[in-house]
Amino acid sequence: MFKTIKENCTAEIIEKKSKFIANSFYVETVQEAENLIKKINKKYFDSRHNCYAFSIYTKNGIINRFSDNGEPSRNCRRSNAKYYNI
Repeated sequence: MFKTIKENCTAEIIEKKSKFIANSFYVETVQEAENLIKKINKKYFDSRHNCYAFSIYTKNGIINRFSDNGEPSRNCRRSNAKYYNI
């Protein structure tokens, strides 16, 4: 059994004059995930870091990918990996 995203959503918080934006999307293929990542990167072109993580369940196993996009101290990578069990 696995957990999945019920509906797409976006959330924002501001902390110490920095804005953090989270986007969650339901996808079924790596190509779909990569297309959404490109779309988000284009939408937030002026952001310093666009971190992502995703897991795709296939008949051949699980595909996990993540990127901290140069986030200092790899904070984003640790958070993404922990959250997504990657």
